[in-house]
Amino acid sequence: MSRVIQLRVRDLGIAAREPMHERFAELVAGRDWRDGTPWLADQHSSDLLPQLFFNQAQAEARAAADERPLSAAAFVRIAGDEADALALAFIARDISERFGAELELRDPDNPIAKLRRVELVGGRLRNGRPLESILVRRVIYRRMPDGSRMEMIPPHGRGSAFGQPVGEDGERSWSFIVHDIRVVDHSFLDAEAEAMRIFRGFRALPSDDRA
Repeated sequence: MSRVIQLRVRDLGIAAREPMHERFAELVAGRDWRDGTPWLADQHSSDLLPQLFFNQAQAEARAAADERPLSAAAFVRIAGDEADALALAFIARDISERFGAELELRDPDNPIAKLRRVELVGGRLRNGRPLESILVRRVIYRRMPDGSRMEMIPPHGRGSAFGQPVGEDGERSWSFIVHDIRVVDHSFLDAEAEAMRIFRGFRALPSDDRA
């Protein structure tokens, strides 16, 4: 079942606007989005659709009596690929942490209630805990275009997956397993990027060499 995740950026300084947009575009371009590519809109957007989308986001904020200045807004459509939803959350965390902005993710159709609204301040939840503290700790399986399965293992989940921790099982470290090759990195986005490089490398091999 498809759903739409909304992103709101608040209290971003004027001087940080362009660097924030550049960083957002860099992170979005660094991966393949299966169901839709996020784009960021604000009051300076030149295209009509982003203008209309941002105006609507501002109207919703006024209707909710939210007096915090809305700096930018984005959305992405998810159709069964939770990797896209996770990627957007970690992009939001990066922007919040790097620029000191308030980021809000709205995912009202998420089957997990605590993930339907996530607010980040300075890269952490409002209670000071890390984003990972509210994410699932079990292995997440992702079906790949060639029919194979990629395993995404969140922080503190590697012990249960492998019987013992792998490397430094830190607050943000993720593991990916693709074609029986394990990738461990200190962030979801970096681990995913390396796993996808391995996946594309295997796809480029002649079928006899994949065995």
